[in-house]
Amino acid sequence: MRIAVVTPYCNESRETLERCAASVRAQSVPVDQIFVADGDPQYWLEEAPNVAHIVLRKRTADYGDTPRSLGLVLGLRTGYDVLQFLDADNFLAPDHFDETLRHFSGRIPSEYPDLVLAKRTMVRPDGSPIPVALPDEDAFQHVDTSCFVFYRTAFRVAIKWSLIPPQIGFMDDRVFFAVLSQRHPELKVAYNEAKTVRYTCLWESVYRDVGETPPANSKNLDANVDAAQRWWRSLDDHAKDVVQRLLGIPILMPEDAVIRRS
Repeated sequence: MRIAVVTPYCNESRETLERCAASVRAQSVPVDQIFVADGDPQYWLEEAPNVAHIVLRKRTADYGDTPRSLGLVLGLRTGYDVLQFLDADNFLAPDHFDETLRHFSGRIPSEYPDLVLAKRTMVRPDGSPIPVALPDEDAFQHVDTSCFVFYRTAFRVAIKWSLIPPQIGFMDDRVFFAVLSQRHPELKVAYNEAKTVRYTCLWESVYRDVGETPPANSKNLDANVDAAQRWWRSLDDHAKDVVQRLLGIPILMPEDAVIRRS
């Protein structure tokens, strides 16, 4: 089974990218990595034999959705059986693919899951775990971008990631999870309980929840939510209908509580 991880990147440090790439190389099965530069390419990445590298010379600045989608297209057009998104500041536990691939083990291909949903651990920028509860994720009511593991029978759905408007790209994983849940109940989904994705957290709210001072470069969603609301209100009914028909789900505005969570 050919496996690749798709990693968009922009202005991450070499140290951060090396940590991400090393976690992919450390898996017990061969895993390739498709890096997609959203401007500011780092060509040293091409030195590794398991790496493909796509370069967008001009930055799209849409939360990684354009480079992520291009990496997905390259992966599905070059014969991979399994594709996973992994943001550049995140990394995998050494047993990540041992855990996710066990859902395929011992089964005939017609019984394979279409995708596996993994879980994440929030970590500080230095990689140490943050002791924060994630009840919605424990119940698989939310799945982070870096926790979708697609088998090739789900690529037709994964490509819908490219249809998420950039104005709501800050909540792209929630939008896609809604697409998956509401429009594609036919997919066979395997749920992986082990938390094998390490998510570098820069959300102010998470640090405040555990009584810590947020990092200097931490973020909150308020400005993004406000901008998204203004964008949605600016659209006429036809434009709104086009967005919703492409995704196959209603866009809930303006005060949907889901979009204010990390």
